[in-house]
Amino acid sequence: MRLSITTRHFDGMTDALRAVIEEQVFKLGRFFDRIDQTKVIMTEEKHRHIAEITMHLPGGVRLAAREEAGNPAAAIDLAVKKLETQVKKVKERRRDNKKRMSRRAAARE
Repeated sequence: MRLSITTRHFDGMTDALRAVIEEQVFKLGRFFDRIDQTKVIMTEEKHRHIAEITMHLPGGVRLAAREEAGNPAAAIDLAVKKLETQVKKVKERRRDNKKRMSRRAAARE
């Protein structure tokens, strides 16, 4: 998985925050192991920290989450939770589709 971290009007990017971002995003790999690319954009507006995460999966599937919180780590955590739900749905749909296709093939025989 390729990970790209970008900041906009954000001065608080530390090595610790970068490690938190990497840990949270790579944690999603346990739900879906074929993630092509992930982009993280951190923005700070007044006292809000905004985390935008975009993931590209095989088959042209694009998942996105945008969350804001009082601190950057909380914003990342909330966005990752949203993406976790989306990844689980995609995986479930693909699994159900494979079952449906195998039943159709068995019915034809």
